[in-house]
Amino acid sequence: IPYLHVTPAPHPQLPPSPGPKVGIVWGGSPTHKNDHNRSATLEDFIPLLKQPNIQWYSLQKGERVEELKQLPDPCNVTDLSPFLTDFAATARFIQELDLVITVDTSVAHLAGALGKPVWTLLCYAPDWRWMLDRHDTPWYPTMRLFRQTVPQDWSGVIRQVIKSARGNR
Repeated sequence: IPYLHVTPAPHPQLPPSPGPKVGIVWGGSPTHKNDHNRSATLEDFIPLLKQPNIQWYSLQKGERVEELKQLPDPCNVTDLSPFLTDFAATARFIQELDLVITVDTSVAHLAGALGKPVWTLLCYAPDWRWMLDRHDTPWYPTMRLFRQTVPQDWSGVIRQVIKSARGNR
């Protein structure tokens, strides 16, 4: 790890930030057979987004990007979707981040393959590759898993993430 490397190419650079730069993805592909369980809404992330001194960047793609327009004022999220033209572009932005927080999407795998710290939020009955009763994964040493303890309860997962984020400061 990493077993993927970013190919340099011109792209917009993220501005300096006094606090950590954190990328988020709250939803996967709507055509995935288990998307209704594995994807959250951006509204579920609001308690996390209100944490102070963090610069948030949306790595979300597709129609769910529209949810950014509904955020309340104290949530400051920069939308990178116009620049995420392919996985290579997404990887270049991930390289600039301190952490990626995502539900079970390709971005979780990409960040893990790049060796970047990534916190993956899992539904109550996740895909087999995440195994059970673990907070880590043998696939990606830089990944931490946060699991629902109750089906459809993203608020409990977000509370776990906030608690961990406060412990890491």
